[in-house]
Amino acid sequence: MKRAIGILAVLLFAVPALAQLAGLPIAGGADGMAAGGMRASGGLVLGDDFNLYGVRGTFAPIENLALFGDAGLIDPDMGDMGWALQGGGLFMLPLGLPVDVGVRGALGFGGFDADIPGVDATATLTTINGGVLASKKIEMITPYAFAGLNYAKTKVEIDGADGDASDDETDLAIAGGATVSLNEQISFYGEIAYIDDPFFGAGARFDF
Repeated sequence: MKRAIGILAVLLFAVPALAQLAGLPIAGGADGMAAGGMRASGGLVLGDDFNLYGVRGTFAPIENLALFGDAGLIDPDMGDMGWALQGGGLFMLPLGLPVDVGVRGALGFGGFDADIPGVDATATLTTINGGVLASKKIEMITPYAFAGLNYAKTKVEIDGADGDASDDETDLAIAGGATVSLNEQISFYGEIAYIDDPFFGAGARFDF
């Protein structure tokens, strides 16, 4: 029992850094999409404690509102390859400014099995991310910046142990990057984010 409690404590302090997956990557600016527009993208997010690999589908039901859904894999340093899902939206604000500005939010979930010899432990993550996104299209390059908050909740369960443990935290979420368009359909993005830890993201996008 004491061993299980000790393992729970170690996991609980180590896992919160992994829970910063909501909203990442930003992967684009606030320039909006035409009604009915669709986009597919894929990429990776590299962090100090974990990496994310995934794909994203984006659809604009009305002008200036884009809804997205992600599915991917989470590769933690302290566990086996797990799963990650998130969804969210971006709404471009009609402010008439020299830069495009929008509000963006995302809800994410993830989970993985901890890699501890002789112990079956599972960690699950829930994150909520929201903030303001600003960008400026300059020819084929669109630099962008994001600032907001990220709430993360971590839960750890050990098979055979009585009960589980959970923890939550709220952190400042900031990111900056740029997209480079090869043509009207194909573009690439790269970004740096900081949510309790630094993250680096890169990928490609295809507009239908």
